[in-house]
Amino acid sequence: MKKYIPIAAIVISAFSSFAQNSHSNRMLVRHDTTLLKAAECEWIVKLLTKNNPAITSEIGKPVPLIILQAIEKGKLKAFDLVTNKPIPAKEIFTWKMAADTISAYDDAGNVKYTVVQQRHSFDHLNRLRVFQDWYFDVLTGKFNSVIKWIELLEEIHSSSASIFIGYLPFCRIYY
Repeated sequence: MKKYIPIAAIVISAFSSFAQNSHSNRMLVRHDTTLLKAAECEWIVKLLTKNNPAITSEIGKPVPLIILQAIEKGKLKAFDLVTNKPIPAKEIFTWKMAADTISAYDDAGNVKYTVVQQRHSFDHLNRLRVFQDWYFDVLTGKFNSVIKWIELLEEIHSSSASIFIGYLPFCRIYY
C-alpha cells in the first residue's frame, strides 16, 4: 500500500501539469511562419506615424534598417542563429562581415595600418520571417496570434559571378 501513494501522487501531478489544460479558454491551433518582403512592409511605418507622430523620422527608411537601429540602440536584442548567443548591439551592422587591413601614409611617409570592416547592405536584407502561434478563444470565438520571433533574412550571392543563391537568416529577435 505504501508504494501506491507515491505512484498516485506522480500520476496526479503529471496530469495536472499539461501545457494546455481543460480550464483554459484559449486553444493552440497551429504554429505559423510567414515570409514578408521588406519593401511591402513600409505601409506599417506610414500607418504608425498616424498613431504616434514622434516616429515621423522613420518614414522612407526600410524596415530592416529600423529594426537594426533599434537593436543598436538596445531597444531590441538580436541573437545569432548558430550559437543562440546575443549579438553585441554595437556590432550589429558589421556582424560576421569581412575585415581587411589597409595601409595609410601620413605626410611624413610613415605607414599607419587601419582595420576596415564591411557593413551589411540593406539591399540584401530584404526579407523578414515571422514565427507566430495562432490561438482560438473558445468563449469569444476569436483567433489571436502571438509572435514568438522574427528573423531578418539576407540575400546570398556567389562570389565569382554574383548569381543569386538564396536567403540566409542573419539574426533572430525573440518577443
